[in-house]
Amino acid sequence: MENKKNTANTGIEQTTEFDKEYYDWISELSSRYRQSQIKAAVRVNSEMLRFYWSVGKDIEERQFDNRYGSHFYENLSRDLSSALNNRKGLAPTSLWYAKSFYSLYSPLFRNLRHDAENSSTANLRQVAEDFEMLFCIPWTHH
Repeated sequence: MENKKNTANTGIEQTTEFDKEYYDWISELSSRYRQSQIKAAVRVNSEMLRFYWSVGKDIEERQFDNRYGSHFYENLSRDLSSALNNRKGLAPTSLWYAKSFYSLYSPLFRNLRHDAENSSTANLRQVAEDFEMLFCIPWTHH
């Protein structure tokens, strides 16, 4: 019969068959796994922000909400959700926020880019970095 004990540090059950090095390794693997999950979530968030940015840009540049009337966002939500097998995150309000997200930040970056292009390459690089930072902030914080 195996002698078992539960360790508070790793949250795993230890048996006497393995030594401390093995359990330290399990703990390290668990930590690396959690860190990978966090990194993946941040990347997914960034890509979704880029998607919302592109949707907002399309709506604003094409003036779709002006062309198709007051139910545009409801229709877009329904049709896009249907085309994507009823994916979540495409509610009319979210799509309206996507346009607002683009409308809020695009003039700022357009002006910054114009100013940077007229000054130096270093300034243009800074604008690009600032723009990329925009996609690191969670959607709900915008």
